[in-house]
Amino acid sequence: MPEFYGTVAAADAYHAARANAAWVGDDVAKQAALVRASAYIDGKYQRLDSCGRWVSMFSGVKTGGRVQELQWPRTGATDNEGMAIPPGEVPAEIERATYEAALREIVAPGSLSPDYVASEAIKRQKVDVLEIEYQAAATADGVPTRPVLTVVDELVAPLLSSNRACGIAVFVV
Repeated sequence: MPEFYGTVAAADAYHAARANAAWVGDDVAKQAALVRASAYIDGKYQRLDSCGRWVSMFSGVKTGGRVQELQWPRTGATDNEGMAIPPGEVPAEIERATYEAALREIVAPGSLSPDYVASEAIKRQKVDVLEIEYQAAATADGVPTRPVLTVVDELVAPLLSSNRACGIAVFVV
């Protein structure tokens, strides 16, 4: 069974309640969209800490350790109000965010993690006196920009942990 957050049936109910007519396809296509959406959720909510390590922005640690494929469930996790999340639970916020991301993936597979080829990006187009310059498709470092899914960010926000310090701190007085 593929690893993803939620279920196809719950995703069907979620999208039906919101009249998302684009959530169509057989169960295999929906599962594939949920797998890609789950990978997006897990990858998007990581950050590079001040010590140069990639760390999850979710509190706690994976309940199943390294062998656990997804970031959830987590042990020692809390929401942003300090409420404990049971170690066997995948929060509803994660499942709803996955359903939203999966909707984008079922409409345009691969859209959440686009490839970027610098030589194919149009910087400026000019026809006679009309000129169009498109927004950059990547950062200054050449890293492709991902779509911003505000609804996903808003759904996951209550689960994001605050910044954590790393290493040893020395204070001179």
